[in-house]
Amino acid sequence: MLRALIVDDEFEIREGLRKRVPWLDYGIEEVFVADDGDTALAIALEKKPDIIVTDIKMSRLSGLEFLGALYRENEYLWKAVVISGYDDFELVKQAMQLGAMDYILKPINTEELGRIVRKASDQIMRERMDQHNQAQMKNQMQLAVPKLREELLREIIEHEYDPYRETRIVHRLQALDLEWMTQQPLLMMIVEVDDLKAIVNRAGYTNEKELVLFGIGNVVNQTLTEEFPFPFALFSDSGLRWGAVLSCKNPEQILLGNSVAQICLRRINEFVKVKASIGISSMPKDLKHIHEMFLESGELLDRKIVYGGNRIFTEQDFEFDGERAEFSLRESEEVLDLVKYGSDEEISVSMNGFVDMVQSWRLANLKDVQQQIFKWLMGIFRSAAAAGWPDRSWERNPISLWEQLEQFDNLQSLRAKTEGFLLSMAADFRKLTASPSQIVLEAEKMIRKRYSENLSLQIVADEVHVTPVWLSKLFKKEKKQTFLEYLTEVRIMKAKDMLGDVKYKIYQISYQVGYKDPVHFTKLFKKQSGFTPKEYRKQRGIADD
Repeated sequence: MLRALIVDDEFEIREGLRKRVPWLDYGIEEVFVADDGDTALAIALEKKPDIIVTDIKMSRLSGLEFLGALYRENEYLWKAVVISGYDDFELVKQAMQLGAMDYILKPINTEELGRIVRKASDQIMRERMDQHNQAQMKNQMQLAVPKLREELLREIIEHEYDPYRETRIVHRLQALDLEWMTQQPLLMMIVEVDDLKAIVNRAGYTNEKELVLFGIGNVVNQTLTEEFPFPFALFSDSGLRWGAVLSCKNPEQILLGNSVAQICLRRINEFVKVKASIGISSMPKDLKHIHEMFLESGELLDRKIVYGGNRIFTEQDFEFDGERAEFSLRESEEVLDLVKYGSDEEISVSMNGFVDMVQSWRLANLKDVQQQIFKWLMGIFRSAAAAGWPDRSWERNPISLWEQLEQFDNLQSLRAKTEGFLLSMAADFRKLTASPSQIVLEAEKMIRKRYSENLSLQIVADEVHVTPVWLSKLFKKEKKQTFLEYLTEVRIMKAKDMLGDVKYKIYQISYQVGYKDPVHFTKLFKKQSGFTPKEYRKQRGIADD
């Protein structure tokens, strides 16, 4: 629907044009009139007529001044036809400069005016159609760009760098507003759902996997948008993981990237209701090394099978800090190892978590709390008996244990009594079991013998009959280093021996000392020795093809 506005200070001309011109034939359904420029301007700004027919010379605000005021309204598009006398050509020229599309001379020929209005309405309809088509095309492009970006990122990241394709890749990045990736150091972050198969099988919904992945993608995108005020690009890889490439021009952005990863993890837990792990590449690198950063982040995520999920994995955590050793009173096997191998002081310190454990049960009644502590202790006693604890009084007379607990009506007193049971048990075990140093010696023997295998903290702990948490604690206590640090040290020493024999290629040595990725092996070797394997050979005067 089009609208028109007629502006003339002569009533006869104004009403004559309104009534005699067949406006409907030109697609114009509403016609407004004004007797001067001031009134016309108010109507135009309120009603937004598409076509304006105005006299140039009028009292108060002239037609020329009226068009000048409209010309300054950037948001409002209009077509104007000016009415002029024979001596007004200079004014007509000014009107055309202000945006008028045509003029008509007095006396007005309605047929001629009709042709001009027809031309104006046709032009307006064409422009509207063009705008509509452009808007549709823009919408389609906006929908297509994320998919095109994701496909390009997947292509670049999942394949090794090819210098012959570099120019084409750069052009495509520029076309998709990703040119910053060619100009700045980059950091890689990979987000992976923990136990995705189990989640899907447990839920029983055919589209559960897609919903979880969609939810995680939304959370990561929203978090980066809100918390990371620098360029980033999001993609999903072929392994059902979300990846983000972050601009990282300075050390502050590295720290911010790690902080944002923590926020992502917390929000995934809170809003998607699943656990996830995030691997972050070690150092920012240029586009040529993006595939290498992708592999590094993936390798870090592989370590969750040893250290547990729902956490952030970085190279610094594992090369320098090693595995986690979080003790839990809730795990009876871990409590048993504490009693068997820990000191009295370690038992007392670990019991600091007793109140938190009891409060996590969310029991308000004293009897219920006492009963739950009784069950917890009985579980530990059974495990201890299976491990050789000789005391069977609890088994012969469990009521006695219950009666001892029943005497206390607050958590502090119950903690003290429970700690007494554990300390008494520890004293009995010290007469029976191997010392902590013997456990570590057995673990060392196994590592030195089977270093080439895919060893993990769990595998070694199973062999020496302790929990992974306790083996980790024993390593730190006895060896002053983590399990992973010791395993890496053994492997690198063996690699140094093999590097002395030229018959071994570096990639063969990597496999034989337990590293399936030669790139990762080279990085670890340099971190341990200060040289790459090739440089180490050269330093020893060994030629390396």
